[in-house]
Amino acid sequence: MPLAKLIFLLLFTFLAQTSLVAEYRISGKLNLKGEWQHLIYLATIDKLDDYYSAKAEHIINMANIDNDGNFELRGENLPDHAQFYKLYLVREEHSEFNACLYVGGENHNFIHIILDNETDLRIEADQSTYAPFGDYTIQGNSENNRMKELSSLVYPSYMFYEIRFPSELQFSQNKLNKDLFHFADTCSSTLVSLAALNMTDFDAYMDTHIESYTNFKKELKVVLPNHPYTRNYGRKLRYFSDVTENGISNIWKVSSFLLFLSTIGFAFLFFRLKQQNQAVKEVQSSIDINSFTQRELKILELIVDGKSNKEIARQLFIELSTVKSHINKLYSKMGISNRQEAKRRASSLLIKS
Repeated sequence: MPLAKLIFLLLFTFLAQTSLVAEYRISGKLNLKGEWQHLIYLATIDKLDDYYSAKAEHIINMANIDNDGNFELRGENLPDHAQFYKLYLVREEHSEFNACLYVGGENHNFIHIILDNETDLRIEADQSTYAPFGDYTIQGNSENNRMKELSSLVYPSYMFYEIRFPSELQFSQNKLNKDLFHFADTCSSTLVSLAALNMTDFDAYMDTHIESYTNFKKELKVVLPNHPYTRNYGRKLRYFSDVTENGISNIWKVSSFLLFLSTIGFAFLFFRLKQQNQAVKEVQSSIDINSFTQRELKILELIVDGKSNKEIARQLFIELSTVKSHINKLYSKMGISNRQEAKRRASSLLIKS
């Protein structure tokens, strides 16, 4: 065999084998006008409840960002199926171990994308904006364009802390959830629809929108039968609806027992509340409102509003463990040990603040 032909054959074989190795690529240009590290992190979202978390153990890749904001991420270590991932930056004073995801405004430091080993994306922030991902554009595939549309719908609506009145807040939350249900219903991508539904308030809308949630579960089983998100969504749905796979409620199994306990507990609680009422008044006057941080006061307000730890974490975009840590500090400063005591003592404190 002539040497030239042999070299051509070897080169062709090498290129053919190389082309069989799938590799994702994410490149782009970001804004680094704030105090951000020159690093970008790619984190996996294996569970739907981790959609807004920023944990170090979820990071699967990272890359440097040059002084002009340019970066590139490459890899071939993703699962076979497409799923959600986060791209995010970290402030200079932080490490990836205590990173935060900032929503909206000049600090918005993350985006969600759909990725597999064959994805090639180009992301560019508008250089006239300030946030790292400010008014970004994304090129690569239609699913990630839909994810961008979803983000444009969600994040302006999440600026709830700028709202002044409780009724205005409720109206804004209701509108956001209505928009999310509509988006999920009309979106052509099952994964993007899942992202939209995952951001709805399951606690508040499970009763009124159970059909939407369950119909989408059926769609997942058809379109993505073996996807981890399909199983994850099913478990999440059962948790919030308290309904078995056959649609039979479990509540009746425990309702009688709970009624019995509540009757006894009410009598005991009434007696205890009467005893503690005077003690509460004495302790309230000795609590120093200046010892509370703004975050602690905000969490205290949400406790008074009847929010659960999970709801507080979702509304403030912080980890559930962070909420529990803040609450423990609150209890210590207030000299209490439970939520009911916090609600009773909070009114006078919040008025002082």
